[in-house]
Amino acid sequence: MRSKRGFFASIVLLLAVPTAVLYEMALGSGAGVVIHGALAVGSALMSRAVFDFKTPPWATWLGAASSGVLALVFFLQGGSDLGHHEGLTHLAYRVLGQGLEGRLADLFMVWCLVLLVADKHARTKVLGAICLASFVGVEVYGQGLAYHGTSLDARAPILKLLWLAPFVWLLVESAAGRGATASQEPGR
Repeated sequence: MRSKRGFFASIVLLLAVPTAVLYEMALGSGAGVVIHGALAVGSALMSRAVFDFKTPPWATWLGAASSGVLALVFFLQGGSDLGHHEGLTHLAYRVLGQGLEGRLADLFMVWCLVLLVADKHARTKVLGAICLASFVGVEVYGQGLAYHGTSLDARAPILKLLWLAPFVWLLVESAAGRGATASQEPGR
């Protein structure tokens, strides 16, 4: 396995939505706490996993910092959903969630793009390109809707699931072997 941390981070992030939906169906409320908790854990795991991939140091630190701060934002949003504290809700959603959360996700996607381009051994480049293009397409569509006075939530909220597409690629990329093992390397 190329990156156990990347594999588990991707699993947690991809299971966030279905777990929250099942939780909501079973208990009738609390999906916000569950999804933000899963996103916080997955983002925290991903902030460490970026070091398992071959990207330039600046990109590695960009990926680590952006996903680490995202983990904090999601943690605060989950705490806000759990505690219903007005001040925390204001900080978590209106201050951090409005602009910062989206910019941090974009910065993490820059790391993904650098990984796609820089890693010479990536065997899943086509899947990565498709998944990153899906993310970018939804972002561009959402920005276009905002320019015309509406939102992705109002027009096509199901498309938000495509924001998870890069984690499908990272899951596969994390599970992929590193190529030749030490016993297969020349001179061994």
